[in-house]
Amino acid sequence: MAGNGWRTVRTDVRYLFYAGCAGVFVLAPVLCVLFLMNLLSGFAGESEFTQLSGSAARQRLSAWPEGVDAEEVESVSYKVEYTRDSYSAWYRLQLSADAASTWMNRIHRRQEDWSKQSVDPLYEGCEGVHRTITGPPPQHRQAGDTPSWWTPPGIDFRTTEVMLWYTNYDSGVGRATYSAFDQSTGVLWVYDYASQHDILWPHGSIPAGDVFSTIENDT
Repeated sequence: MAGNGWRTVRTDVRYLFYAGCAGVFVLAPVLCVLFLMNLLSGFAGESEFTQLSGSAARQRLSAWPEGVDAEEVESVSYKVEYTRDSYSAWYRLQLSADAASTWMNRIHRRQEDWSKQSVDPLYEGCEGVHRTITGPPPQHRQAGDTPSWWTPPGIDFRTTEVMLWYTNYDSGVGRATYSAFDQSTGVLWVYDYASQHDILWPHGSIPAGDVFSTIENDT
């Protein structure tokens, strides 16, 4: 009887072991998917606010340009959506003409400087241009949906566009900043974005304008 009892225990233990292994085998793909979803979710997100005062918006905007007095900004609406390698940001600012001029000068210079400084062994180089286009500006490969309050008029938009080309690969990162101040309403409209594998123009074919960066020895 004792022998039979021990054999029964061993049988039950083996059954539980094999059942547990089978359960892990079946659940492993599901657990892996859940793990990856949780991991990737950390690289995506969004933030939005509307009609905040200048002082309140400044506390929430890390990209607030140096030299812009919050007292000169009546209200700010802002939205950003981002993934691991791309983002889109929309701004609608009610502010003085002087503050708008400073804001635009800072953000376009920041786009140029950042793009030039980003060139490393991963990239062949940077192509960049300042120019003027008629709005509303294009929203290339935007991350997320355009906010309902972002309705820029068909006026001239100051434009900074950049292509960071990958080394030995016909692709890169498209980046751009578009801004326009509507004198009739006192509103500054801004769209800013970056997107991996977006191609704003063919390699070496920079649009006409004030070219601030080229790749030497283009082929």
